[in-house]
Amino acid sequence: MHRNGLTGSAYNLSMPVARTLFGREDEGNILEEAVAGLSVGMCGTYLVAGDAGVGKTTLVESVLSRADIQVLRGGAHGGGAEPYGPLRTALRGYLRSSADGADQVEMPPMALSLLMPTLGGVPPETKPEEVRRAMREAFERVAEHHPTAVFVDDLQWADAATLTLLADWMEPPTGLPLLLIGAYRSDELPRQHLLRTLRARLRRAAGPQAHIHLGPLALEDSAQLVRGVLGDRATPEVIDTVHRRARGLPFYIQELASAVAQAGEEARAIAASEVVPESVRDAILLRIAGLSDQARMLAEIAAAAGSPVGVDVLVELADDGPALEEMFESGLLVEQPSGKEWRTKAAFHHDLVGEALYRTTPWARRRHHHAALASALEARGESPSIVAAHWTAAHKPARARPLLVSAAEAAWEVHAYRDAKNAIEAALGSWPAGEDEGARLSALDRLGDCAERCGEIEEACRAWEEAAAAYRSAGDHEALALTKRRLAGVHELAGDWPHAMAARRTAAEEFIAAGRPLDAAGERMAAAHHLIDDAHPLDALRLVQAAQADIEVAKEEARDASPVVEATWLQARALALEGLIRAELGERATGVEMSRAALDLVLDAGPDAIAAEVYALHAFTLERAADHAAGLDVLTDAVTFCRSRGLDAEAHVCMACLAPALRHTGEWDRALDVGREVLADGEAPEVARMVASAVSGLIMANRGKVSHARRLLTPAVSFAQAHELFSLEIEATWGLARLDELAGDHDIAATRLRELIYRCLARDERHYSVPALRWASTFFGRNRHASDLGACTDLLARISAATGTAEATGALAHALGESALLEGDARRAADQFERTLELLSVAGTPAEVAETQVRAGAALGTAGDRDKAVERLVSAYNTARALGARPLAAAALAELEALGEDLESRFGPRAARYRDPTSLTPREHDVLELIAAGLTNRGIAEELFVSTRTVDMHVRNLLAKLSCRTRTEAVRRAGELELLAST
Repeated sequence: MHRNGLTGSAYNLSMPVARTLFGREDEGNILEEAVAGLSVGMCGTYLVAGDAGVGKTTLVESVLSRADIQVLRGGAHGGGAEPYGPLRTALRGYLRSSADGADQVEMPPMALSLLMPTLGGVPPETKPEEVRRAMREAFERVAEHHPTAVFVDDLQWADAATLTLLADWMEPPTGLPLLLIGAYRSDELPRQHLLRTLRARLRRAAGPQAHIHLGPLALEDSAQLVRGVLGDRATPEVIDTVHRRARGLPFYIQELASAVAQAGEEARAIAASEVVPESVRDAILLRIAGLSDQARMLAEIAAAAGSPVGVDVLVELADDGPALEEMFESGLLVEQPSGKEWRTKAAFHHDLVGEALYRTTPWARRRHHHAALASALEARGESPSIVAAHWTAAHKPARARPLLVSAAEAAWEVHAYRDAKNAIEAALGSWPAGEDEGARLSALDRLGDCAERCGEIEEACRAWEEAAAAYRSAGDHEALALTKRRLAGVHELAGDWPHAMAARRTAAEEFIAAGRPLDAAGERMAAAHHLIDDAHPLDALRLVQAAQADIEVAKEEARDASPVVEATWLQARALALEGLIRAELGERATGVEMSRAALDLVLDAGPDAIAAEVYALHAFTLERAADHAAGLDVLTDAVTFCRSRGLDAEAHVCMACLAPALRHTGEWDRALDVGREVLADGEAPEVARMVASAVSGLIMANRGKVSHARRLLTPAVSFAQAHELFSLEIEATWGLARLDELAGDHDIAATRLRELIYRCLARDERHYSVPALRWASTFFGRNRHASDLGACTDLLARISAATGTAEATGALAHALGESALLEGDARRAADQFERTLELLSVAGTPAEVAETQVRAGAALGTAGDRDKAVERLVSAYNTARALGARPLAAAALAELEALGEDLESRFGPRAARYRDPTSLTPREHDVLELIAAGLTNRGIAEELFVSTRTVDMHVRNLLAKLSCRTRTEAVRRAGELELLAST
């Protein structure tokens, strides 16, 4: 990065010029075949990489300029990038490319809000995945109308939001004529750059041929390029010198050859080493030297601008219209055509021209240019991030700081958390001590939010610890308490229990000092939940008793009825929690009595959420007391009571806590027994029957019994939706999503899970959704749905912060592990999954532990820790076998096979049958995968380099083994048996 974060960009792509390519025939053929595939509805993604000046843009544009397709172009520039900037540019270019473009393709409202903020911007309640989905859908709608290529240049400078969306796009939607081409400088790619993740994902999805790396030209290709500029003056000595000094890079070759051409006829007799400038910078300066003083000053301003800049800005700052014309006539600047409502902009014909000129501009003039540009752009309402970058380069941090904060908030609003984090960090980096402390603390709070959403827990802790120290110094007890509450959540996520408990304790003390005893009680009870999960019931009991004392204080200090009512509800929670602890400690009768008293306390006036929680605690207390029959009685009585009182779905959530608890803790056979008893009892309320049906169906789905499970789950989900029983809806929807995945219907499963996430957000559900959300994160991670995975992670972060339970924190760690695995960071993923296993081992959830062990095994294997990966996978397989979870056992075996394990030697011949009950041969597996990818027999033959007749034979064999008549049935059946790598 250079120019204090301001760099050039190839936005002149809206004026592509076909050029003759030398030495790029193979690379050009790859892209031409990809473009030709659009005519038959094929899609694809390609990345073009190479050093600056190697000809990436020229290669891509030479191919696109000869194709009869719609081309959408966008380029990135370093510093001041707005979220989704290159993609917004591409879509805006499409909308203004023809008078009827907007009418022909109806853009999603969310995408239009991003493209045209004057329409109102993105609504604050928008979920992260909705933004990414809307942007992607906009491009897909264009492709539905006309075969389309999207070219995004200079990805090394792209914002994090763009790269995140493109990473999810490494497998474009099948059936749409949509081609994505990205270009980036491989010599400007730091180790942690998100492009590395994007590149790795592309190689996995499409193979190495989709990543095109351009190297320097050979001498003979350089010679053709030099001759194209110099003609008969291209002597062997000149060619050799140009090639050597240009290091075989086409842009450098052209610039050095052009400098020779400008040397004139008298240079014929001069040695080549004297004719050819020492560097491209010298060659560019030779061209600049022939301009007028006013034009040279204008060139410096354009170089400082970095990105394309409005012609009106250049005219204003240079105060010389003829100088601008001189720049255009010289070919150094090119004009960007635009619609009548858009300002005309200008940019250098190549980034490297502006970069070379910028480096030679004296630092004092550079600062002056940046300050002038910042003022002009700010007056014109330019993006705060771009204006801030210029103020920063002008060494005026006070002017940049509020703009960086504004840019961060704008990024936050569209859920571009990493871009928001980067902007806030830049603002805080130059914030003077003691100046506008309130705004600085707000920025620190937001930095913590962003870091948490990005999975950077340590950074979130640092931000909130700094804010907490400032609040403590200022004596702001309330702000300190709230910050400590957030710190407790992230410490718990990181597995730092001592600091988490200390944060909860401090939060409680500060809430007391702030006069908020009920909040203090809430903190103590959250800490008590942790201690119960961590097998410290006595410590938990002391905290609950302290919380009860806080509640009594709140009642005594209350001046009106409202706090008293709230204290009563909280008191019921504390009493129920104490009952659970007493039962855990062996005081079964006392515990059941307390939880029953708590339930009595909230039945008359308690809100639905509190009633649901207390019902759950009462049922768990009965379970701890080993009185499962009484637990079932509580379920039946609670359902009858709530229906008679007209309570809504939140009150019904915990009515069926016993059977789901048995399923949750791995006692599947017992849960099925309970379910059968309820279903066989004709006197049981219909809601209880549907709960039993949903729990039984979910267990059957886990065991791979597709038909039986669907018969149980389908009526349960219909009943739940009709009667607004949300806990029942979660169980049944989750089970159906599992069945959809087994059947290979991934789109249907994804739709169910997205709707589930939305409804959980709307209802602020914090308990029953956790296992389903943890599983959903794996589903979205395996299927590379980055935006959906982000939404799932966001929801789990909310639940974890609100409840602090080991299960919720473990689920969040699991989701962050899936995100890390999706980003290609296997080591970080393995650490998160290991953290999940620690937490789930406390929660006592064997099925969830085994599922996480499978994902941990995959991550550990990728990270190179084979022994530990095998250990995790063997444990997962054994647990799955014990539970009868056939699909999970098959998944564990598949990962072990990928690590090179001999399954028959380790587990006996039955394991191989578990992995593939059809006994398909390796070649039949290959054919099946390609059938699922949509290839014809002829296409499969070409892919596998065999004859079509051979493929016909393999297809007949696998159809017979799968007992299917058609290819479609075979793919569906293979999904049920988990024979496909994507399932």
